[in-house]
Amino acid sequence: MSIRILIFASLFAGCAATGAQLTPLEEEKLDPALKQLVLGTSVNRTDYDVTPGAPGEEKYGVIVRTDNVEELKSAGFAVTSSFGDVAVVRATIPQIRSLVRIPSVKNVSNGSRNHPL
Repeated sequence: MSIRILIFASLFAGCAATGAQLTPLEEEKLDPALKQLVLGTSVNRTDYDVTPGAPGEEKYGVIVRTDNVEELKSAGFAVTSSFGDVAVVRATIPQIRSLVRIPSVKNVSNGSRNHPL
């Protein structure tokens, strides 16, 4: 029981600290859905394109407008496709926070999941 409490407290503290880690300019680069995700206020996973990463890690599909796609690749981001100034990236929440800190990144949008008919 105490292990569960420690895990919950750790997760809660991480979510609470999330908002303090972005400047207002960095927050402006995120669309509303991603801002909720990064700030820890979103609860609806179906609003996101989520895939499993490493054990215990989730990767989100995001669309990035940037002046320099190569800068994203050299920074270690998983760019799955790009065309002109638009790149599709798979990133964890901490990586999304890092992504908005890159000067060439203009904005980051949620790559919402497609649902087949």
